[in-house]
Formats: sequence, structure tokens, C-alpha cells
Amino acid sequence: MDESALPIALFIDRTFAPDAFAEALAGEVAVRVEVSAGERDRVAALVTASVPVGAAEVEPYPQLALVLSCSTGVDHLDLAELCRRELIAAHTPTYCSDEVADHALACVLGGWRGLWRLGDDTRSGGWDEGAMLRRFDAQRLGVIGLGRIGVRLARRARALGIDVVGHDPVAAPVDVPVIGLDELLATADAVSLHVPGRPGAPPILGAAQIAAMKPGAVLVNVSRASLVDLDAVVAALGSGGLSAAAWDVWPQEPPAAGDPRLQTPGLLVTPHIAWASPEADAAGIREGVDALRDVLVHGRAPATVVG
Repeated sequence: MDESALPIALFIDRTFAPDAFAEALAGEVAVRVEVSAGERDRVAALVTASVPVGAAEVEPYPQLALVLSCSTGVDHLDLAELCRRELIAAHTPTYCSDEVADHALACVLGGWRGLWRLGDDTRSGGWDEGAMLRRFDAQRLGVIGLGRIGVRLARRARALGIDVVGHDPVAAPVDVPVIGLDELLATADAVSLHVPGRPGAPPILGAAQIAAMKPGAVLVNVSRASLVDLDAVVAALGSGGLSAAAWDVWPQEPPAAGDPRLQTPGLLVTPHIAWASPEADAAGIREGVDALRDVLVHGRAPATVVG
């Protein structure tokens, strides 16, 4: 088919390449990273990963039908505005669930065994042979958010003999004991967050909640920076209230040069990479291609509609 007659999927996020999408959708959808003014009425989908999409981004495209975010989280989409315009919003919710659960568990275990604190201390000339570390089956893990990733983390941890409890007021019944947030914070030796971002809402874990955590606990955030008061975490690491924290997200990504919080002893920061593996990369492309094909080729709602 002449490409000039195909609907256009416009990739507005430069953090990932659309080549694999173009190959998979050849002859069905024209995949572009830019369009001319004369092609705007052919743009049927906007594709992002983390670039925000709201009224200003969709306004130039009168035939737009779909906003696709190649991500699990969608807090960068103005869902109310997209709904008002009767646009379909979709994402790729399952492609990296195992990877994120693995990453969170690695952070929990590494925190209990003191890996990054001891590594930093040894590189600085220390040799702390007297450090007392933690045996996994003597610990409790608290999982906040019992969706796809939280449940996977819980099951992995239980396989190691770890006592696991969860908190999620809206989750369907799962094979994890569900308790109140206050009890979880007070009794868990590690807490890991697996809930969506909430634009404009206060942190789930503010200064008061962090102060209420079990002394010496490990805190892991691989979800969204807005869920936790990072400055309160830095203070708790400094006072010894927390023994370690692992962050795969940051208020500004990448962090500003010289951000002093990055140098906090006991804080491990990774570059929003918990999702990553070759298998997840391929699965994310498949989920995104399926959504684009469903809407732009078959004229039906994709299975991964947000909501």
C-alpha cells in the first residue's frame, strides 16, 4: 500500500527508537518521529514513554484516535483531557513485571546484607569485619501495592522463607496477608513500593510515615519518586532510622548535576532501569505494536486500555 494513504503513528518521545515498530507495522501504519504540517490530519496515534501528553500535545492532530504510552505507569498522561476528547489511552502494562520484581527483591536482599554500604566503606579504606548482617528468613518484607509487580515480588520473597505482608486497599484478594499501612511500617524490616504515581497527591510515605518505620528498615522505591518524601528518607538514613534505601526513580531524571542527595550514605540510586532486559524490551514492543494495530488497523479498543 502507498504509505501516503496509511495512518501515522507519531513517536514524540526520543528516549526509545521506533525502528522495531516500523518493521512490525510495515504496510499497515506509517511510523514517524516528525510530520509536516500537511500530514497532521493523518496522525492517528501519538506514542510516548515518559513525555507528558495533554491538550497541547493532541490539539494539532484532528484525526487522532490513540495515545499510547510504552510504559506501565501513565501519570504523565492527562487522562481526564484525553477522555474528554474521546481519545483512547493505552499502555504496555505487563512487559517488565518480572524484571521490576527481580530488581526490587535484589535491592531488599542487598540492603539486608549491607552490600552498598559495605562496598562504599571498603573502597574508602574501611574493612568492617564486625558488621552484623541479616538472614533472610528472619526478616519481614512489607509490600505496598499488590498488583502485578507487588504480587510477583511477594511470591519470590516467600520462596526464600521471608515473611511477607502487604498493604493495598483496592487490590483483589491475593495469597499475601493484607494489613494496615501503620502496622506494615512498624513491623517490616524492608518496605517496597509498587503503586502508580498520583499526580498532585501527597506522598504515600511522608516524613511522619518514614519516622514510624521499624528502626533500621530498608526502603525500596522502584515506582515513582512522588510516592515518597525523598528529603525525609535522606534524613532518616543520616540519623540511622533507616539502614538503607534503594531508588530507581528520582524527582528529576536524570538528576541535576551536583544533587547532594545522591551522595547520601546508604542510598543506592539506579537510572530508572528496573524494567530492563532483552526479554522485556521485546515484550514491550509487542504490546505496543498490538495496541497500535488494534486501533489503527482493526478499529477496535486494545486490551491494554488504561482504566
